[in-house]
Amino acid sequence: MSTESIFVSYSSKDRPFAVSFTEELKKLGANVWIDQLGIGLGENWDNAIEEALEKSDTVMLILSPTSVESPNVQDEVSIAISTDKKFVPILIKECDLPMRWKRRQYADLLNNPDKAIGDILNFLGLQATATSNLKNVLSLIGVSEAPPKPQEQTTEHITKTNTENLEDLLISEAEIDRAIIMHQKAIKKNWKLIAALAFSSISLLVVLYLIKSDFSLSYEWLVGGGWKTIVGCLMLNLLSIKPYGSNTKRSKNIELLDLLKIKRERLTRVINKLTEKEINDFNNEFDKYIAV
Repeated sequence: MSTESIFVSYSSKDRPFAVSFTEELKKLGANVWIDQLGIGLGENWDNAIEEALEKSDTVMLILSPTSVESPNVQDEVSIAISTDKKFVPILIKECDLPMRWKRRQYADLLNNPDKAIGDILNFLGLQATATSNLKNVLSLIGVSEAPPKPQEQTTEHITKTNTENLEDLLISEAEIDRAIIMHQKAIKKNWKLIAALAFSSISLLVVLYLIKSDFSLSYEWLVGGGWKTIVGCLMLNLLSIKPYGSNTKRSKNIELLDLLKIKRERLTRVINKLTEKEINDFNNEFDKYIAV
């Protein structure tokens, strides 16, 4: 049984399936978190979701047309990619996946539920005999049993790719804007942390002043434990190095993402002349700028 914490990312329109599927996995012992079951009374939704995503080891991504278009899901995927989390993508409805999502192998519950469920159970370290438990919720996505695998699947995929709008293969401007907002939120959060550490350090010094109002940092005082207060102040200040360094890198990435938007605009003017490698290079450049 896996002890990894799994965060479920889904569209609100897919909630009946996402919640039911999660409940079945939890019954089998999987450590799965979903907002509908994981947020307590009175908790702030945004804060609870952000904290759960940060603490998770893996993101279970429910793939459907509405999740692909959901800004919240896209933000969650961007954060997960930037923090190198593992993914368990699950296809429940046919949809056109963004380029970055296409690169990841997904469990196809829609066209091959038996194999998909087996792969999910294997990933979670659960017994294969639990397959029937998960099949109970497949009716929520209109699947009752495994349909025959289309023989022309590969050919159809190639045909679809050849006729696809090339511009859609590029990271969209909206995704770049969301990545910038993600960095800005993280920078704001880090500055709050730095301010809290600075306040704590100053508070310790004020306490020291009140105790030793004569400013006489004598040898006896230092030996008697005063040095611990000084070291504590220094350690608090050292803790701010990491968030400060993160802010420096995030600020630089925001500038690079702004330049990437200009580059994207130029590429779209010659989109029909671009090779697949050039498109992949552009998307990989974006992935590099959202990571910290």
